[in-house]
Amino acid sequence: MIKKILRKIIEIKAGLLAKMIIRKYKPLIVGITGSVGKTSTKEAIYTILKKKYKVGKSWGNLNTELGIPLAIAGYKESDTSAAFWLKAFWKMFCLYWKGKRKIRDILVLEMGADKPGDLEKLVKLVPPNVAVVTNVGISHLENFKTPGQIVIEKRKLVEALDPTGCAVLCGDDEKVLAMDKRTKARAISFGFKKCNLVRASNLVFHCGEESSSFDGLDWGVSFKLNYQDKIIPIRLKNILGIQQVYAVLAATACGIFLDMNLLEISEALAKYSPPPGRMKMLKGIKGSLILDDTYNSAPASALAALEVLEKTASSKRIAVLADMLELGAQENEGHFEVGKRASEAADLVFTFGERGSLIAKAASKNFTGKETGRIQHFKSRKKLIEKLQGLLDKNSVVLVKGSQKMRMEKVVKAIMAEPRKSKKLLVRQEAKWIG
Repeated sequence: MIKKILRKIIEIKAGLLAKMIIRKYKPLIVGITGSVGKTSTKEAIYTILKKKYKVGKSWGNLNTELGIPLAIAGYKESDTSAAFWLKAFWKMFCLYWKGKRKIRDILVLEMGADKPGDLEKLVKLVPPNVAVVTNVGISHLENFKTPGQIVIEKRKLVEALDPTGCAVLCGDDEKVLAMDKRTKARAISFGFKKCNLVRASNLVFHCGEESSSFDGLDWGVSFKLNYQDKIIPIRLKNILGIQQVYAVLAATACGIFLDMNLLEISEALAKYSPPPGRMKMLKGIKGSLILDDTYNSAPASALAALEVLEKTASSKRIAVLADMLELGAQENEGHFEVGKRASEAADLVFTFGERGSLIAKAASKNFTGKETGRIQHFKSRKKLIEKLQGLLDKNSVVLVKGSQKMRMEKVVKAIMAEPRKSKKLLVRQEAKWIG
């Protein structure tokens, strides 16, 4: 009870200071929400906008009532100690008093919504000028009664816009596209469908067509970026996954709203790299390739990752899949759907965790071949790692994915060729996770 009271006091004080800073310096706020893809979209927006503007961004998981004030103050992570918050309050006060040079012209902020009411609080704390909605899926369903409630929650970001703002909406998701009716602000849709204002076409995955070697070919994706009557080719090197293309399209829409042309945008994208754990390509042991998608997992993102794995030119495609959490009533259905798809996309399917057994069960049921050991479930992460270490070779491409609490980055670290670079390349390498 005391902890809850102290937390509420901290939220009120931090929120007040954040509001004071925003009201005084008036940075343009780009708010991002969605079931998946928020962080990749944030990074893509930041990459494009910083070519022309002074831009700041939120770091890590600073996307809550406590996290956003810290992000505004320039912090990269949070803490629960009294000493930390006393210093944070002082820093925020100093920013308000004489922080003009330290507050960027544009702030790109993730806005999370784990339960009903979260976004309503955040938009009151930091009113957005640009509202980006990546999609609406079934993540965090355990805190929402129905998928419809998630839609209602996510659109709070769009409803907070004034007429001078802009709603950047994924037009491939009908539930998101319909949010344009909830605002008088300008709306820019993005996606692959022809109805979108910012559109990708002619998408090609470059997945080692001649060799599965990481060093042998230039892996990545290419597509044509379409806006009005303009078309420009885009190549994202060492990036795989359709979610990264969506992130780039959303970022392009933001750039267009802020008067950037497609040439400026394409030049900025040459420097774009997805954050750790989001379909990041890593060198594995014995010449193998790792598709590290360990940041988190939900059915939509798992299915997208499996589609990429299926496209790789490898004779040994391995899907390592763990529990997907916070799915509520959709838990069984979500795991079964991923398991079925995994049996089609991968040569070998290894699962881990209590709910991971549901993936293995569905994969086994869908697989009609006679090979033994193609689908295996592991109760021990150690046993899973030992199996992979003995199995991988230069012909192997291994996808590793699971929800945050499953800590699947530990599996990646055990099979990556350069574990000394884990702090730079993997998710959750901060002291609070490792210690």
